[in-house]
Amino acid sequence: MSEFKFADRYAEAGLKPSAELINLRSETAERITSGITNQFVLDLAAAYYGSPDVDLSWLKDEFAKEDASFSLVNNEREMRVLAAVMLGQLIAQGNSVAILSVTIGNVTGKRRPPESEWLVAEAKEALGRASVSARAPKKLETKIVPTSSKDLAKEIAAIPQNDWAILLTTLGKISSEAQLTTKDMASQTTGALRELSRQMSLMREESQMLWWLFGGHSRALERSFSTMAPPQAALVGAVDLGTLTTFSSLGPVAAPAMLERVIALAKKPKGPPSRELSTTIDTFATADLAFLQVFHTKLPPRLAPITTAIDLACTIGTGVWYSRFKALTGFEASIEFNPLPLAEQLYWEHLLEKLL
Repeated sequence: MSEFKFADRYAEAGLKPSAELINLRSETAERITSGITNQFVLDLAAAYYGSPDVDLSWLKDEFAKEDASFSLVNNEREMRVLAAVMLGQLIAQGNSVAILSVTIGNVTGKRRPPESEWLVAEAKEALGRASVSARAPKKLETKIVPTSSKDLAKEIAAIPQNDWAILLTTLGKISSEAQLTTKDMASQTTGALRELSRQMSLMREESQMLWWLFGGHSRALERSFSTMAPPQAALVGAVDLGTLTTFSSLGPVAAPAMLERVIALAKKPKGPPSRELSTTIDTFATADLAFLQVFHTKLPPRLAPITTAIDLACTIGTGVWYSRFKALTGFEASIEFNPLPLAEQLYWEHLLEKLL
């Protein structure tokens, strides 16, 4: 993380700290990101989006080690810039939790960060790149080459008759070479099998997704998508696809296209379809909502509003979860989504939960 990067992001936010202070902040940020936990990544994402209830005492304590005057009150704007820069560094390193937490926190463009909006675009671009690179096949070396020494073969042939001292020394060399050969061949074999296993796992994940898409039948609710309205199919399809993402961290780059195909299978509404989240959730029976509660225990509500809405409707009841939803997420339950962005949001929320 370069000092120029820090200075550039500070300037974008209209902050003008001294060069000495930038150096201190850079050193602290490097230390934080080098050993950061998933929970602290979620805290940084919540801070980046201006969440009022995130506990950032750990972050204040870290920066106070180099600057005792650092305060979450006096340095509120700077704290958001620092959170963005650290998240940007993690995203550049391919940290899946950082990529997904920033992506879903944007809620398909409905929540804008108070500072450093550049990070949202970087996260979404990284999501696409990582989805492609994670599935790229690597060279699979199937030729296992043993380790051998021509010099040792010559030494064995040159052992004088009845020279037991040289014979014992040579036997020691033979034993060492045998051990080295065994270790090297095991390493080569393990590497080949590991890559083969990875490719097979990806192929199995993709084949299951394609059969699911071809069948047009929900695994979660055990019924055809053609019996659902498009917003319902969006939620159910996202849950199904999240369950079928069994190996990759970020899913296939074609996930939006798959979700769009599922939504297209839904029955066409007679009139203008409702896009309100509350209406979409409340059209499900309580028993069906329970089947959609696949991943929800560790996700912060402000970063995962769709998962939170399903959870609240299932536990509190349809029609009465709106005020609690507003308190936890900051959104009205009447917030509107088109089917495809709704499906993408819930799918990415589920992927993040799997990583936690």
